[in-house]
Amino acid sequence: MFLAKDRYERTAWHIASKKVQIELLKKLWERAKTVLTPGELNSIFLAKGECESTAWLMAAEEGQIEVLHKLWEWARKVLTQEELKNMFLAKDGNERTA
Repeated sequence: MFLAKDRYERTAWHIASKKVQIELLKKLWERAKTVLTPGELNSIFLAKGECESTAWLMAAEEGQIEVLHKLWEWARKVLTQEELKNMFLAKDGNERTA
C-alpha cells in the first residue's frame, strides 16, 4: 500500500503531496513508520513517478509550502545528508528542480 504505484508510477505520497492532502500525508507517515523498513522509508522520499517527479517536486510545483515543510521534517529523520541533497536537488523529466 505505502509503496504501490498507479499507472503513472505515482505513489500515494505523490498524489497526496500534489493535492495538498496534509492530513492524509500525516496518517500515511505515522503508519509507514511502524510497518516499513528504513530502506523502504527512504524510498518514499526518493521515488520518482510521472515525468520523473518526486513527491517533493510535485509539492513544490503546486506551491504547497506546508507539504514541503512536512516532507522535509520527515525526510530529515530517515535520510542521510547525501540522500537529502538528492531529494532537494532531484530533477524531473524536463530537468527542472524544486
